[in-house]
Amino acid sequence: MLSAKTSSALETATTNLANYFQEHPDLNLADAAYTLLFGRRAFEHRCAVVCRDIQDAVNALVEPKRILTSTQKAQERPVAFMFSGLGTHYVNMAFELYQTEPTFRACVDQCCLLLRPHLGLDLRDVLYPKRNTKGVNQQQQNNDSAAFNLRKMLGRETEPADVATQKLNQTVFTQPALFVIEYALAQLWMSWGIHPTAMIGYSIGEYVAACLAEVLSLEDALTLVAKRAQMIQELPEGAMLAIGLCEEEIQPLLNEKLSLSAINGSSLCVVGMALRKALSYAG
Repeated sequence: MLSAKTSSALETATTNLANYFQEHPDLNLADAAYTLLFGRRAFEHRCAVVCRDIQDAVNALVEPKRILTSTQKAQERPVAFMFSGLGTHYVNMAFELYQTEPTFRACVDQCCLLLRPHLGLDLRDVLYPKRNTKGVNQQQQNNDSAAFNLRKMLGRETEPADVATQKLNQTVFTQPALFVIEYALAQLWMSWGIHPTAMIGYSIGEYVAACLAEVLSLEDALTLVAKRAQMIQELPEGAMLAIGLCEEEIQPLLNEKLSLSAINGSSLCVVGMALRKALSYAG
């Protein structure tokens, strides 16, 4: 790969590269290709050749028919951040990011510290129950995190949930945990220079979007999320069901035990059973 600011500069760079390869026949071609791709800025005028060794590269660079050229106009591409609601959580979610990305880890640590007075525990002990273990146990946790059970994550697993999953599945912990991960992930992306021009969220995701938009401070958002989760945790157990019908079709089927929880689209609604209407949107 080669690129330059002008077409003439690209032709000069192509000739110079062919001469360099000719003068250094023992050069590692893979190393040179990697450096050209990842170690150089990408300019508007670009070209590439496909080759099998140094001599083939020289031949390709001096043969116009083998040089693939292109012009790529630089432009800003708008990005939107979308934050989901509950149902996608699992133990050790984003654990590798927590281990390897300082920005992500700092955000998670800050949020969990602010949540501790509200939850009465360190949320990291719920999210990453073995994070302080060493050696074989730590390696096993890494393996478990890398190969999570999709059926289990989607609630389709027939086997009973383990103790760690049962704890995280308590909405008093689930809601703050999801907020923390989404908030930390957004901060990580922004630290890489990826800033959203718009944000949208569903359920808990709405609070993350509002916090990042500075409608709420982080402290206020975490307090609100924790209190909201505690109130919902105290409600009687119920059930929710997504139905592919519009509101008008569902209304005749409702009664004192069934309520319309959410209208997600023209033909997609959610019905809640045995939940107070005032809080039935929480799922």
